Amino acid sequence: LALGLGAFAASVPRQTTPCTFFMSAVGEPNGSIVEDTIGEDRIGGGYPQGVYYMTNHSLFDGLNHNCLIWPSTLQFQCTQGAAGATNFTLSNDGNLMHDASEKWFACPAPATTSSVMRDALQNTTGCESVTLRTGGFSCAAEGRPASSTSGAPTATAAPPSAYEEPAVASSATPTASANAACPTDISSEVYQFPHLIIPTSSLQPNTSFGNSYKAWISETNTTLFSFDLPQDSTTYNGTCALLFLFPFGSDLNPSAGTYYFSGIEEEEGEKGGLNFAMLAGSINSSTSYSDINVATNYGKTTILPGNNYTIATFPCNENQQIAFAASSVGNVELDYFQDSAPSPIGLYVVPCS
Repeated sequence: LALGLGAFAASVPRQTTPCTFFMSAVGEPNGSIVEDTIGEDRIGGGYPQGVYYMTNHSLFDGLNHNCLIWPSTLQFQCTQGAAGATNFTLSNDGNLMHDASEKWFACPAPATTSSVMRDALQNTTGCESVTLRTGGFSCAAEGRPASSTSGAPTATAAPPSAYEEPAVASSATPTASANAACPTDISSEVYQFPHLIIPTSSLQPNTSFGNSYKAWISETNTTLFSFDLPQDSTTYNGTCALLFLFPFGSDLNPSAGTYYFSGIEEEEGEKGGLNFAMLAGSINSSTSYSDINVATNYGKTTILPGNNYTIATFPCNENQQIAFAASSVGNVELDYFQDSAPSPIGLYVVPCS
């Protein structure tokens, strides 16, 4: 895998056409931007995750359909043969902008999803303000923050010393035994997913790899996760829980692809697992391995597919940005695509009652 990652980093050119990326909504609701069967871009649901690319100020989906804000409904959608155009750009923080505005509305839609609407919408009953965060770039896209780079981290050396297993490591257990006051999954649809996923490498400690939708956790790859708790929300005032959801690969939604897990041998033979920690301060797309500053180390969690884990509970407040790190203990490796579709995988923050 180390060779594969190195080859990937070397083979991705700085400018590739098209340069594809994914999007996710930040706010309430939040989640991956998916496309339904007629090209409407929605938040959540069981539809495939949308893949997009930009040419000048025009946006297209993975099927090369023109994306625009439909004039009569102000809905964001990508439709074959659609006439018209919307002036799309990317802001410095990686948000998708339409006509120089980062603001969108998420409005209720069928099948427990939300439609994405332009902020000029007049009837906003039931709608919430969101931004659309881009990530998972296949190259350095036009408008992508200049501080990010397109390479993937490498993985070939000793474990980062900052994440050596503590003498007494606290090990999380499957959420069946967790505190009943805290959700043990995201089935209630009240949760926060990472708004930034930043891979880092101890072999390139000063290199910023930028935002990604994929987590790389290995001997030398520590991945950072940032969560933005919503403003004006009483839900996230009190106690929150950090969950790690790890389904069987066969249960994953096709939009998440497959994950690589080094297996039980490292966990049993080398007393391995994943080490989770809360960071001091916030992170951004320029954060590198040398910037990591741990506030609270939660210790090792021994993970097995088919389980959910409550990593920790902690005080939380509305309009708060919190960040966590996931690193390897005992040569365990896990590379996965964060996805909140049915059979979700990855790190989530949920409010406790």
